[in-house]
Amino acid sequence: TTALENGHDRDYYQQAEAGTPILMDDINTMWVWIPRYEYDYVSIQTAGGVSSVSSNKTVYLNPGEIKIKFISTDVTSADEADYKVHPAFDFGGEQLEGFWYGKFETSPNEACSSSSTCNVTTLKPKIIPSATSWRYINVANAFTVSQMMENENATEYGFNGDGSIDTHMSKNSEWGAVAYLSQSKYGKYENKTYDVNSKEVTQNSCSGFTTGLAACSQTYESTDGQKASTTGNITGVYDMSSGTYEYVMGALDDGTGMPKSGKDTVYNSGFNGVLDSGDQVSNGRPLPNAKYYDLYTTNLATSCTQNGECYGHALSETAGWYEDYQTFVTSSSPWFSRGGGGRDSVLSGVFFFSDSYGYPVGNSSFRLVLAPIEG
Repeated sequence: TTALENGHDRDYYQQAEAGTPILMDDINTMWVWIPRYEYDYVSIQTAGGVSSVSSNKTVYLNPGEIKIKFISTDVTSADEADYKVHPAFDFGGEQLEGFWYGKFETSPNEACSSSSTCNVTTLKPKIIPSATSWRYINVANAFTVSQMMENENATEYGFNGDGSIDTHMSKNSEWGAVAYLSQSKYGKYENKTYDVNSKEVTQNSCSGFTTGLAACSQTYESTDGQKASTTGNITGVYDMSSGTYEYVMGALDDGTGMPKSGKDTVYNSGFNGVLDSGDQVSNGRPLPNAKYYDLYTTNLATSCTQNGECYGHALSETAGWYEDYQTFVTSSSPWFSRGGGGRDSVLSGVFFFSDSYGYPVGNSSFRLVLAPIEG
């Protein structure tokens, strides 16, 4: 956490006695640690339990446990045949011990209400409860402001700017890593407060796009509000079930080994379809390094990664869990959206996925990730 302009500064809290409360007005980001793990990908096929068919798709109303074991960075291949190391902890070849995930959907530091005022990089991200989610921003600008946290705006967030961290927009696989934890013994699934019919992460179904709510009045710290956390208590991640749709860095291959940007249509993600060469461009932002996005080679969940199943991404393995909506990306709508929106009723959820254009709309936001790296 770091101080906002009108509150106590960071030095004040660093020098304060243990137990000194940190005022909410002095916080601009809140994060949840997601530790490195491997999961039993074989048993996940049967964890769905009893199924039924809805709209010609298989759904599971009460899916079972995803078995998880925490591991160190020395473990790059699972130590049991039925397990896989979750792919979210491989960051472009660097093995992460874990990453910090935005506790709430991202909000802007100043109010905005349209693409003309929100689809910009001059605003700065916040991750706090009871704020309005940052909407009307395309994928490219959302990714850009996430990167600016660690460089241009590092001081404001208390970062050293020395390359020891990497801030970026959540990838689809990183969303999957958090979703799987919610359905494990470390998540709401195993929280004894909830019975078998209450294991699903409760929706933030408020149409006002306010972060950290269950329904429209139950705030994140309240007993009912904690039902909307991935752990079922105050320590977890919020807004992953409904709230706004969340753009993630995951897209269909355009046929050249890069994400399909939509640069030739009005539904432009903001990327210009070429790799970052360091040069400024006038027709959109260049695509970032491949470690910042997940690329899918087909529009079928069972063969989407080089004609193989994409393990760990909360796609085919968990499709239809809790009856969450499931639609894969297409060539005309190539970017993934997660979580569902406030008006989606039963269809929204942690395991929701759908296709999207990636352009600025009033019901889509994004999530931030902070990865400790060697630099």
